[in-house]
Amino acid sequence: MAFPTAELAITLLVVWTASSFVPLVPSGVLAALTVVGYAYTTGFAEPSLAVLTALVLVSLLASAAELVSGMVSGRLGGASTRSVVAGTLAGIVLLIPLGPIGLVVGLGGTVFLAALYEDGDEPRVAARRAAYAVVGALASAFVQAVMLAGVAVAFAIAVL
Repeated sequence: MAFPTAELAITLLVVWTASSFVPLVPSGVLAALTVVGYAYTTGFAEPSLAVLTALVLVSLLASAAELVSGMVSGRLGGASTRSVVAGTLAGIVLLIPLGPIGLVVGLGGTVFLAALYEDGDEPRVAARRAAYAVVGALASAFVQAVMLAGVAVAFAIAVL
């Protein structure tokens, strides 16, 4: 057992879990690469192939959940796919100068304005659609963090 390597991998998994709350960091992909990298250093002896496969799949699923959660929640709130995609792009553009608040303002504001345009004079409906999209985007960080924390714990149990 390569104990220092296992410690490093567990530390990285904890870092990737914490980075779930940082926009545009592919935490799930990084966690999957960490697990595969550790397995490579042990000659794929640790963790077992079944555990390795499960950890990689959950890590990639966490990454996918982050990508689609805003769109799914926006659609559940009644927003069109086009407005949610436009809002996501606007949020990413505003993320650079304004940080995380730019993501929220860009996504929520764009979905709100698009819903107003689509439905005429229904600000209450537009606000609901924007709120669903923003809550989904913010909740995705928590979902991803919980999933990656599970990966870190399962990995630690498998290799220590």
